[in-house]
Amino acid sequence: MVPARRNQHPESSFWESDVGYQWLVRLVFALVYYFGIKQGVGAESLSEFIKAVHLDTHVASSPSALRQLKGRVTQAVSDYAEAQAAHCQPKEGQSICVGADETFFGLPVLVLIELSSGFIFIETECENRTYQTWMEQVQAWQAQHGWHCHYLVSDGARALVKLAVSGLGCVNVADLFHALRTLSRPLGQTLARRLAALKKHPNESQQQQLEQDYNTYHHALEAISQAIHPFAQGSSQWQTERDVLTQLAPPLQQLWNLAHEYRSDKAQAALDTFEAQVSSFAQGINAWQQWVLLALEAKTPEDVIRQWARSALLPWVYWLQQADKTRQPALKRSYQQAASDAFDRLLEHPFTRQLTDDQQQHWVLWCREFCAKYQRTSSAVEGRNGYLAQRHHARRGFSPQSLKVLTIIHNFDLTRADGTTAAQRLFKYEFPNPFEWMIENIGELPMPRQSAKAQQAQTAYVDSFSA
Repeated sequence: MVPARRNQHPESSFWESDVGYQWLVRLVFALVYYFGIKQGVGAESLSEFIKAVHLDTHVASSPSALRQLKGRVTQAVSDYAEAQAAHCQPKEGQSICVGADETFFGLPVLVLIELSSGFIFIETECENRTYQTWMEQVQAWQAQHGWHCHYLVSDGARALVKLAVSGLGCVNVADLFHALRTLSRPLGQTLARRLAALKKHPNESQQQQLEQDYNTYHHALEAISQAIHPFAQGSSQWQTERDVLTQLAPPLQQLWNLAHEYRSDKAQAALDTFEAQVSSFAQGINAWQQWVLLALEAKTPEDVIRQWARSALLPWVYWLQQADKTRQPALKRSYQQAASDAFDRLLEHPFTRQLTDDQQQHWVLWCREFCAKYQRTSSAVEGRNGYLAQRHHARRGFSPQSLKVLTIIHNFDLTRADGTTAAQRLFKYEFPNPFEWMIENIGELPMPRQSAKAQQAQTAYVDSFSA
């Protein structure tokens, strides 16, 4: 387009300069990447924005042109992932824990995530969710990377249990999030209905008893959640399956009593289901503890350091992380108290004073990494499923390419509060920023296409008729 037709606005001369054009390139590609791809904004809306800020004389702004530009950006994201593939390999001796689940938008989307880092290994739409289909996806992933998996957290679906035991050759851990939700719903609904009925027909004595039972119900659920940890809160001792069963017995009995009192068959069935999963929770704790022991043996030959890390440092770091992650006030206070008690025991340990500040910091960082590897829920998978559901409704479906691009963005672009991406956390490598890499490799902006002649308005006219 000739400059005279581009310079139609007071700010147009800026876009004609070298600096202005480079900023224009960044602006338009950022608009397509961050809004068009990451947020699912349609090409028509992007076109309206470009015209509203007077950029349509400097860059192609029609919806069709922006769809083509979005295709270029999508391809650039895929090219970025291919360029980083050499750095996405496990280090020698590196192991993982994964979570698996499916979400549905017509056909199921199978999702497999490394839980401590949040890195997505598998995210693909398949015809079904059978064990054989899962294995086809897992075999392609294992053949490419060769990871060793210590345990898989899932909701207990038969295909996923078999995937863990037979496919990955690891322990299957029941998802505590799903288990508590299934356990709490029937009895919680029964108590809520009784409370609602009493509001219509008040009875003071019944009201007091029902509120007391409701508090007992909530405290029992909190006690169950607090019992399923690798360390005992009171002593920071490593828990065995028997310890877990002992701690779970009182709150489960309280729930049994309430289910019997309110004659809830569904609540009793939910309790049966939960109790059948207790051994799986304990297996998850044991699998993580064995993982820690193996890693310590590989880390240092000195037994005194291994014992100190296991018994003194690891419990303190673990409870600190739990207190930081937990939002529920009562649980947060409980975990903070456990962290404080563990810190006192750490200071009392004679070996703590023998290490330099740098050595202590080194081991604290190591413990942080390993505490993050203990995962008792697949909430990362549930969060991903929720994001996919939101995007599916916004874009009316996924193509294989669009789903692949969203996976790449999740792994290499989305960051946690500490500024790290899932790929950085898993592979311990500083990957380049995907958007900056794309800006350097994607090429020029498409120019607007206009006729060399000014468009003349076509005047409508009507032949005259005789009176």
